[in-house]
Amino acid sequence: MKIRSLAAAAFGAALVVAAATEHGEAHKPITSKYTYNDDVFPILRDRCSRCHVAGGVAPMSLMTYEDAFPWAESIRAELVAAHMPPATADEGFGDVTHARPLSPKEVDVLLTWATGGNPRGAIDQKLPEVTLKNDWALGKPDRALPLPSEFSLAGDTMEATQEFTVATGLEEPRAIRAIDLLPGTPAMVRSAMIVEKGAPDRILARWQPGQDPEPAGPHGAAVRLPARAELVVRVRYKKTWSYEGKTLSDRSTIGLYFAPADARELTTLPLTSGELPAVKGQTFTFQRNIEQDVQAIAIAPDHVPDDVTLQVEAVKPDGSRAPLVRFTTRSDWARRYAFTTPQTLPRGTRIEVTGVIEDADLASAAFGGPPPAQKPAAPSTIKLALDVVPAGSKPAAP
Repeated sequence: MKIRSLAAAAFGAALVVAAATEHGEAHKPITSKYTYNDDVFPILRDRCSRCHVAGGVAPMSLMTYEDAFPWAESIRAELVAAHMPPATADEGFGDVTHARPLSPKEVDVLLTWATGGNPRGAIDQKLPEVTLKNDWALGKPDRALPLPSEFSLAGDTMEATQEFTVATGLEEPRAIRAIDLLPGTPAMVRSAMIVEKGAPDRILARWQPGQDPEPAGPHGAAVRLPARAELVVRVRYKKTWSYEGKTLSDRSTIGLYFAPADARELTTLPLTSGELPAVKGQTFTFQRNIEQDVQAIAIAPDHVPDDVTLQVEAVKPDGSRAPLVRFTTRSDWARRYAFTTPQTLPRGTRIEVTGVIEDADLASAAFGGPPPAQKPAAPSTIKLALDVVPAGSKPAAP
């Protein structure tokens, strides 16, 4: 049975249960002290509405009680498995921005409601309408670059990846503090990666729906683009079951945000593993030595399989250890983890990565993702990217 059919059946059943609830005929006990109207809706509106809204990239809206009720068990499963919100980092190990979009209190509210009968609250209570917002998270860019052409997913095609070459039109070298993407059709733009043409290993930006872009230089750093630079934009398009059989078209726009000419230049150091073990629960390590004094700005997965817990530490020359970040990989959510404060790493520091192969069978397809058997073959190695600037240096000249 197709996911769409299952969803329709679930929704139909939910309406029956909801109607029975309103007339006092439901058999499911209400044990939750939290209601959708008073407690759950504000969390979903503030934390989830960038994706889980009509016209958003998620398979379903959660912005009304009728929308959310059929998905209560899926919400519980995704929260327990730590798959939603995606690409979180462990709090208490390192200090990264936006480590966990949901607070422990918010998680408790959602889990209690999802397992406690899913009460609506007052039937006659009117909630504000939530609509899709599609705008620049960092404000209007200094230069907006539409993709050179429109791309369409035919009715019988659910997913595709397309590359575009975009001319920046820069007449002189420029320092760039951030690069963002604004979807033309948010419902189909699933992710994007932007590199400089001719330098495919130099990833300038990663874009994911629902996540604010992390500037390349939040601490006075920037990447540099030469005059007449061209960008290669690799966009992953994916329809959800609600658009099955329909043609969708998109023409997104790339936004460039300029930095001062004297911004320090950001470079990327690769961290690459050997062959990964095939045994679940097995631990492995890999490392890289830092050959000059630097400040670490961020770290990002460049090439990872699903469901591997990675812990990244800096072991300094005096033997002290500085935690940087710990997270569980999601190959389709390759988020850049920016450090709240730049991490000073003296020459001779060793970046040590410890990994554990988790149980991928715990992954849930409740939110439209493929079950493990349908996923493509996982990478056999891991590659991370550590963004750094020279420590204590004067701002770089353009």
